[in-house]
Amino acid sequence: MQVIECSEAQLDILAGLFNDYRIFYEYEDDLPACRHFLEENLRLRRSSMFLLIDDAGNALAFAQCYPATCSLSMRPYQYLSDLYVIHTARQQGHGRKLMQYLRDHFSARGAQRITLDTATTNVTAQRLYEALGYEREQV
Repeated sequence: MQVIECSEAQLDILAGLFNDYRIFYEYEDDLPACRHFLEENLRLRRSSMFLLIDDAGNALAFAQCYPATCSLSMRPYQYLSDLYVIHTARQQGHGRKLMQYLRDHFSARGAQRITLDTATTNVTAQRLYEALGYEREQV
């Protein structure tokens, strides 16, 4: 199992996973638009994208993070916008593995934290994030 930071070489795999992710959140199937959106993010370096790959080379999960800066601490942080584990690989620790990689990866690059949010209906993701020490905003 390994996590790779993506380039345009992984664009087709990313686009398929991102399309499935959007369908999970009840958006319409639109693979060409997903591909274009991710391609622009990569080309313009707006975000960083990561794939969790199994030993056979299959993509099990992806994440997309956007850089930001906290004015008060005057330090960079990352906003985890998207995290998706394919249906057949859920409940096997893959989301946790990807999150731990992101924490270590961005911490080593000086990020103060990773900020995220998820749908109030996505209880599985909420449990994972809380188990990893994330706290729900009360405001």
